[in-house]
Amino acid sequence: MKYTRERSLKAMLAVAVLAGLSMSASQAASVYLLPGSQTVSVLDGTTSVELWMDFTGEQTVGGGIDLEFQGPISMGVFTPSSYFSNTADPSFTGHGTGYADGDYEIHFGNFAGLDGVNKLGDISVNLLDAGLGTIGLAINNWYGFFYGTDLGSQLVDLTGAEITVTASAVPAPAGVWLLLTGLAGLATRRFARRS
Repeated sequence: MKYTRERSLKAMLAVAVLAGLSMSASQAASVYLLPGSQTVSVLDGTTSVELWMDFTGEQTVGGGIDLEFQGPISMGVFTPSSYFSNTADPSFTGHGTGYADGDYEIHFGNFAGLDGVNKLGDISVNLLDAGLGTIGLAINNWYGFFYGTDLGSQLVDLTGAEITVTASAVPAPAGVWLLLTGLAGLATRRFARRS
């Protein structure tokens, strides 16, 4: 009986530890793009994604992100949100290609600490051709992430986005009219032969 009670207590403790680990994993700090995937026509010329940060319960002083483009897409324009321009420390924030390695870089931070879920801005992407394009996020070597409490190095989950670019195609309404015109032509020709 005593052995059974000890086993059940150990099992409950193990479940509590696993639950605690999964909760802490789900609360991990992150920087990500939305939507995570989309399909667009090359005829659109451009599309956009939103750049978000989530430091809920894990305050950060900020950091630097490199945007890495692959496939038939290229960087268009980064339009900072009011949060990025005002709250995220205007004296520290910046973005562009004129930094260390030629990637498009976005730096933000505030030594008082940044917390919560906030939109950093919109990224406009040029559509160059049909195919699969990806936008990867990498931590910039010059500006890593640091805890707002003790300035220790902070691990941050980064999630990019996929953009499927389709080739130009006949729009559905025009395709329907083309089909109806062809059928009408065949019917007229058949009627003319009978006459």
